[in-house]
Amino acid sequence: MIRVGTCAFTDHEGFYPPTLPPAERLAYYARRFDLVEVDSTFYGLPRPSTLERWVEATPAGFTMDIKAERRMTGHVRGIGVPEQLAACREFKERFDAFYRSGRMGTVLLQFPPWLRLGDEAIGMVRALREEMRPFGVSVEMRNRSWYQDGGKELFSLLREIGAAHVVADEPQVGQSTVPLVPEVTDDVAILRLHGRNAETWYVRGESSQDRFYYLYSPEELMTLRRTAETMAQSASEVHVLFNNNHGDFAIRGALTMRDMLGLASGPAETDGLFGPA
Repeated sequence: MIRVGTCAFTDHEGFYPPTLPPAERLAYYARRFDLVEVDSTFYGLPRPSTLERWVEATPAGFTMDIKAERRMTGHVRGIGVPEQLAACREFKERFDAFYRSGRMGTVLLQFPPWLRLGDEAIGMVRALREEMRPFGVSVEMRNRSWYQDGGKELFSLLREIGAAHVVADEPQVGQSTVPLVPEVTDDVAILRLHGRNAETWYVRGESSQDRFYYLYSPEELMTLRRTAETMAQSASEVHVLFNNNHGDFAIRGALTMRDMLGLASGPAETDGLFGPA
């Protein structure tokens, strides 16, 4: 099974009707896609009432991957593994009812680009995964050292601890980018598409929309479609997530990918929303 969606549902200029209240965007989105990744949780945990609204706004079968809060993955400088594990426990407590609702997909553990492959880092990843049970987790590494020797040590670790490998598509510019290696390590597999804008990848101070200013071409999407189909041969479920959230680029890519895969089309009101690519 392949699901297609975007990273975040609050952006996407031109996708939502101008008169639609922001509080109704998730419900509108969920009538057109069956998958979304929530990224706002990286900056802080949502209120319980917000999680209740997410459940109410989405149908059974809708899946929400949740990005781990930044303390969990060591993005806050100066904290150690005990503080990371404590943050994991806070996350699990906050999301317990949401997890039991059946809406939660994987918890995305996206590690900082300065985290290099080594015994200490491997031990930290193991500890975080154990603390996060019974939640499913996916792991995105952002330092190229994890892919030395083809990523064998990383993939062995993820299989051992029961975590999904996040296959990233991104520009290949230095140690803080990783190659696209469609290795599947768990029942769920993630293909996360950041775009290929090498010029803005390392620019500080850019908004996420500016950093991910990239519209995938039909030819690139066809190749990525084949990647998703290959991954689906080894996973029970593949999540294809567009993170090129500039304007309507992510929505365009997701709609095109869905059509290429022959998945169910959205309702008629999505037709003609966007101008020429």
